[in-house]
Amino acid sequence: MLVTKKLITSKFEPLKGDTSLESVKKRMEESGIYTLPVVDSTTHALIGQVSLRQLDGAEEGQVVSDLELEEPVKVYRSQHIFEAARLFLQYEREILPVIDEEWTLLGVITRDVILEHLAQLLNVAETGSAITVTLDRIDFSISEIVNIIETEGAKILGMTVEKPSESQQTFTISFVLDIQDVSRVAAALRRYDYIVATDSENEVLRDDLENRADELIKYIDM
Repeated sequence: MLVTKKLITSKFEPLKGDTSLESVKKRMEESGIYTLPVVDSTTHALIGQVSLRQLDGAEEGQVVSDLELEEPVKVYRSQHIFEAARLFLQYEREILPVIDEEWTLLGVITRDVILEHLAQLLNVAETGSAITVTLDRIDFSISEIVNIIETEGAKILGMTVEKPSESQQTFTISFVLDIQDVSRVAAALRRYDYIVATDSENEVLRDDLENRADELIKYIDM
């Protein structure tokens, strides 16, 4: 899923050079959004951002143009929402400005919207059972695993992949399947020497999938 018009809040008032710092601080405190985008008053292009910490020691009468603007954290229109999720996680933001190829501000996307659509993509609300497969990264092949699962009559409702660090040698793949009893699927995977854990063997798997969505999931492969 891409960052498209339906996900963007266009009715958002960005900061401009003549916006008073007093009003910026008040807005941040009232909204709970402590980093706000700044645009050029003529072109409406994104030129930077202002964070609450920059307002410490601000004097009466100062405006945004008196500050040295921070490099803006932003997402481009038509980027995948996984990239937006990564930025929300990395920078701990409530909103992200969305721009086009000319850096024109189109609006903002909120953390809540990203969480909602991640949940839809991962189908974490669907009824089913969770199963995880661990495999060596040099033998990484999702297609074979999917074929085995579907051969046993199960359908995949959602999937996440935990990418290994440099020191790790394995991938951990979590699936949500549309069946309650995954014993046949697990047995089939084990016949191919996959290391498998199921709901009955690890009760936190389902919660783990939901937590990945809520934490914005660093690495996802659908």
